[in-house]
Amino acid sequence: MGHWPRLVIAAVLMSIEGAALGALAYLIQPLFDDLFAASDMAGVGWVALAISAVFGLRAVAGFGQRLIVVSIGLKVTTALQSRLLRHLLSLDLAYFRTTPPGALIERVRGDTLALQGLAATTVMSLGRDTITFASLLTVMLINDWRWTLLALIGLPLLVLPMLGLQRYIRSTTGASREAAARLSTQLDEIFHGIQSIKLNRLERHETGRFEGEVRHFLREALRAQRGLAANPAMIDLIAAAGFVAVLYYGGAQIIAGEKSVGQFMSFFTALALIFDPLRRLSNIAGQLQAGVASLARLYEVLEAKPTILPPAAPRPVQQGAICFEDVHFGYGDTAVLRRAELYSAPRARPPPSSAHRVRARPRSSPC
Repeated sequence: MGHWPRLVIAAVLMSIEGAALGALAYLIQPLFDDLFAASDMAGVGWVALAISAVFGLRAVAGFGQRLIVVSIGLKVTTALQSRLLRHLLSLDLAYFRTTPPGALIERVRGDTLALQGLAATTVMSLGRDTITFASLLTVMLINDWRWTLLALIGLPLLVLPMLGLQRYIRSTTGASREAAARLSTQLDEIFHGIQSIKLNRLERHETGRFEGEVRHFLREALRAQRGLAANPAMIDLIAAAGFVAVLYYGGAQIIAGEKSVGQFMSFFTALALIFDPLRRLSNIAGQLQAGVASLARLYEVLEAKPTILPPAAPRPVQQGAICFEDVHFGYGDTAVLRRAELYSAPRARPPPSSAHRVRARPRSSPC
């Protein structure tokens, strides 16, 4: 909750940065129709100054919002890492016998850093690119709504392919994170067992094992990246169709004198700029699926519970006495103790060799 004031400031700066491109596209129309056509160089200078101011404001706003978002993301990530470690240290040894150290390191460090990068990219893209898209779309509609419809009519065709692509990205990213965890585990085993590896001359064997894991990780990572790269590629195909349609339809109107060159250049500038934020926005869905895979792995750690818990209502004992009642203990399925009951009480003057006497609990013990 303490980050909300800074996030509000970042949102304002994102709005300024996003609206700047819309202002740029809007200034193109009077530049061509009112100034170039009239050979008004003084007016051209004022428009050039306005465009420079737009870019300067965009640069300052972009710097500020990136700095705020990234700093908040780093603070949240480090807090999450501390929480994960605190939770892991509360678990008993049974959990660590079944979970290798490399996998835990990858979750505490790798998955949290992946989430931090995702959160920063997503917040900035949603804030800045949504405003950019809206401002450029407004400029396009102001110039001609028919041109706008022609340029963007193919976007609904991407809905079903995008949905299928999101499922693919989520599954491949999860597999990639698991492969990265196995790599970390392999390195942990090698460095902790380096003495045995050297004594038994197992360097070549361990190198071969590691290279096999690296190849597996590479295959999974490339599959995930193919899915992420397919999002903007599909947007580019729709963009090409939109450009061609507007060029033919709008060019015919300009030749017929129905539209001005300034209107067409303003629209074409907005159209050229609008697909870049649209590509980033479409990529957010894929990045979110990648983040879900890391988030699921983190929740798996946080939901792990210790198997050894303190009694709900411990019985009071005398000061200095230790009681064991109905104790069961074992290694996996192998039982070692069954219903053991022991009582340890300090003697009045213990001998130097022993401070306590441990014996089977008498019936009159304070336990």
